Amino acid sequence: MWSRRGSIRAHRSSLENGEADQSFADALGIAVGDPVLHVRRLRFPEDVPIAVLDDVLPPQFTDVTPQELESRGLYQLLRAREVAMRVAKQRIGARAATAAEPESLGIRRGGAVQTMERTAFDASGNAVEFGQHCYRPDLYSFELTLVDR
Repeated sequence: MWSRRGSIRAHRSSLENGEADQSFADALGIAVGDPVLHVRRLRFPEDVPIAVLDDVLPPQFTDVTPQELESRGLYQLLRAREVAMRVAKQRIGARAATAAEPESLGIRRGGAVQTMERTAFDASGNAVEFGQHCYRPDLYSFELTLVDR
Protein backbone atom coordinates (compact mmCIF):
# COMPACT_ATOMS: atom_id res chain seq x y z
CA MET A 1 0.00 0.00 0.00
CA TRP A 2 1.05 3.55 -0.61
CA SER A 3 1.86 5.52 2.49
CA ARG A 4 0.64 9.09 2.88
CA ARG A 5 4.07 9.79 4.29
CA GLY A 6 5.49 9.00 0.86
CA SER A 7 5.28 11.11 -2.24
CA ILE A 8 1.65 11.26 -3.39
CA ARG A 9 1.80 14.79 -4.74
CA ALA A 10 1.67 13.74 -8.37
CA HIS A 11 -1.79 14.49 -9.68
CA ARG A 12 -3.87 15.73 -12.56
CA SER A 13 -6.37 18.39 -11.72
CA SER A 14 -9.20 20.41 -13.15
CA LEU A 15 -10.90 23.51 -11.82
CA GLU A 16 -14.40 24.71 -12.61
CA ASN A 17 -16.28 27.71 -11.27
CA GLY A 18 -19.95 27.16 -10.60
CA GLU A 19 -22.81 27.80 -8.21
CA ALA A 20 -23.54 26.01 -4.95
CA ASP A 21 -26.36 23.51 -5.13
CA GLN A 22 -28.26 22.62 -1.96
CA SER A 23 -25.80 19.95 -0.79
CA PHE A 24 -22.74 22.19 -1.27
CA ALA A 25 -24.51 25.15 0.33
CA ASP A 26 -25.44 23.05 3.37
CA ALA A 27 -21.92 21.65 3.74
CA LEU A 28 -20.17 25.01 3.33
CA GLY A 29 -22.69 27.17 5.20
CA ILE A 30 -23.37 29.37 2.17
CA ALA A 31 -26.45 30.19 0.12
CA VAL A 32 -27.67 28.12 -2.82
CA GLY A 33 -26.39 29.85 -5.95
CA ASP A 34 -23.29 31.34 -4.29
CA PRO A 35 -20.14 30.98 -6.40
CA VAL A 36 -17.97 27.96 -5.62
CA LEU A 37 -14.87 26.37 -7.09
CA HIS A 38 -15.00 22.66 -7.91
CA VAL A 39 -11.55 21.10 -7.79
CA ARG A 40 -11.11 17.57 -9.14
CA ARG A 41 -7.79 15.82 -8.66
CA LEU A 42 -6.60 12.40 -9.67
CA ARG A 43 -3.72 11.37 -7.45
CA PHE A 44 -1.22 8.84 -8.64
CA PRO A 45 2.25 8.17 -7.27
CA GLU A 46 4.55 6.35 -9.66
CA ASP A 47 1.93 6.36 -12.46
CA VAL A 48 -0.58 4.28 -10.48
CA PRO A 49 -3.92 6.02 -9.82
CA ILE A 50 -5.00 5.74 -6.18
CA ALA A 51 -7.62 8.43 -5.58
CA VAL A 52 -10.19 10.73 -7.15
CA LEU A 53 -10.60 13.84 -5.00
CA ASP A 54 -13.60 16.08 -5.63
CA ASP A 55 -13.55 19.23 -3.52
CA VAL A 56 -15.78 22.28 -3.47
CA LEU A 57 -14.41 25.53 -2.08
CA PRO A 58 -16.48 28.55 -0.95
CA PRO A 59 -16.64 31.92 -2.76
CA GLN A 60 -13.40 33.39 -1.36
CA PHE A 61 -11.40 30.73 -3.24
CA THR A 62 -12.99 30.93 -6.70
CA ASP A 63 -9.86 32.73 -7.95
CA VAL A 64 -7.54 29.74 -7.37
CA THR A 65 -5.62 29.03 -10.57
CA PRO A 66 -4.51 25.72 -12.07
CA GLN A 67 -0.90 26.87 -11.66
CA GLU A 68 -1.38 27.39 -7.92
CA LEU A 69 -2.89 23.94 -7.54
CA GLU A 70 -0.17 22.27 -9.60
CA SER A 71 2.60 23.90 -7.56
CA ARG A 72 1.30 22.86 -4.13
CA GLY A 73 -1.30 20.69 -2.45
CA LEU A 74 -4.77 22.04 -1.71
CA TYR A 75 -4.14 22.48 2.01
CA GLN A 76 -0.74 24.08 1.35
CA LEU A 77 -2.49 26.48 -1.00
CA LEU A 78 -5.11 27.33 1.64
CA ARG A 79 -2.42 27.87 4.29
CA ALA A 80 -0.55 30.17 1.87
CA ARG A 81 -3.78 32.19 1.72
CA GLU A 82 -3.63 32.46 5.53
CA VAL A 83 -6.35 29.91 6.24
CA ALA A 84 -5.76 28.35 9.65
CA MET A 85 -7.31 24.90 9.37
CA ARG A 86 -8.56 23.74 12.78
CA VAL A 87 -11.02 20.89 12.50
CA ALA A 88 -12.51 18.56 9.92
CA LYS A 89 -15.57 16.36 10.06
CA GLN A 90 -15.03 13.15 8.09
CA ARG A 91 -17.09 10.14 7.18
CA ILE A 92 -15.28 7.06 5.85
CA GLY A 93 -17.09 4.29 4.02
CA ALA A 94 -17.18 2.10 0.94
CA ARG A 95 -19.41 1.68 -2.11
CA ALA A 96 -19.44 0.36 -5.64
CA ALA A 97 -17.54 2.50 -8.13
CA THR A 98 -19.54 4.93 -10.27
CA ALA A 99 -19.50 4.58 -14.06
CA ALA A 100 -16.52 6.98 -14.45
CA GLU A 101 -14.34 5.79 -11.55
CA PRO A 102 -13.08 2.46 -12.98
CA GLU A 103 -11.35 4.24 -15.87
CA SER A 104 -9.88 6.92 -13.60
CA LEU A 105 -8.64 4.47 -10.97
CA GLY A 106 -7.76 1.49 -13.12
CA ILE A 107 -10.22 -0.84 -11.37
CA ARG A 108 -12.83 -3.21 -12.73
CA ARG A 109 -16.34 -1.98 -13.49
CA GLY A 110 -18.57 -2.45 -10.44
CA GLY A 111 -15.56 -2.81 -8.16
CA ALA A 112 -15.51 -1.38 -4.67
CA VAL A 113 -13.95 1.93 -3.66
CA GLN A 114 -13.21 3.38 -0.26
CA THR A 115 -14.88 6.73 0.31
CA MET A 116 -14.27 9.72 2.50
CA GLU A 117 -16.46 12.78 2.79
CA ARG A 118 -14.94 15.74 4.61
CA THR A 119 -15.88 19.25 5.60
CA ALA A 120 -12.90 21.25 6.86
CA PHE A 121 -13.24 24.36 9.01
CA ASP A 122 -10.92 27.26 9.74
CA ALA A 123 -10.10 28.73 13.16
CA SER A 124 -13.25 30.90 13.02
CA GLY A 125 -15.48 27.88 12.41
CA ASN A 126 -16.11 28.70 8.73
CA ALA A 127 -16.19 25.80 6.28
CA VAL A 128 -13.34 26.12 3.78
CA GLU A 129 -13.62 22.79 1.94
CA PHE A 130 -16.21 20.12 1.23
CA GLY A 131 -14.68 16.99 -0.23
CA GLN A 132 -16.01 13.76 -1.63
CA HIS A 133 -13.12 11.41 -2.28
CA CYS A 134 -12.80 7.82 -3.45
CA TYR A 135 -9.78 5.54 -3.18
CA ARG A 136 -8.61 2.22 -4.56
CA PRO A 137 -9.07 -0.17 -1.63
CA ASP A 138 -6.17 -2.35 -2.74
CA LEU A 139 -3.69 0.55 -2.63
CA TYR A 140 -4.94 2.91 0.06
CA SER A 141 -5.73 2.71 3.74
CA PHE A 142 -6.86 5.16 6.38
CA GLU A 143 -5.07 5.48 9.70
CA LEU A 144 -6.89 7.15 12.57
CA THR A 145 -5.83 8.15 16.06
CA LEU A 146 -8.61 8.54 18.62
CA VAL A 147 -8.06 10.74 21.64
CA ASP A 148 -10.29 11.04 24.69
CA ARG A 149 -11.13 14.67 25.47
